[in-house]
Amino acid sequence: MAVPDYSIGFTQAEVEQILSIHKAELTKTLASWSDSGSMVTKRRLDEIHLVIAACQEALRKLAPETYRRPTRVAQSEVIHIPR
Repeated sequence: MAVPDYSIGFTQAEVEQILSIHKAELTKTLASWSDSGSMVTKRRLDEIHLVIAACQEALRKLAPETYRRPTRVAQSEVIHIPR
């Protein structure tokens, strides 16, 4: 299944709304999954995860100052010990 690109044709507010709806749906589906464990629920769960991932990626594109991944700063040092 192809990942949709919600950064094209959607505003940040619209993507946040889609994400909010799917997060609520994820909670309901997870509860249903724990009750029945059916394959239909598993497929639905995969679809929800796909939309959530697409929304997260779109928000990183639309509002990088708010949704960018944290930057990691690392420093390495080589110390020469005199003989």
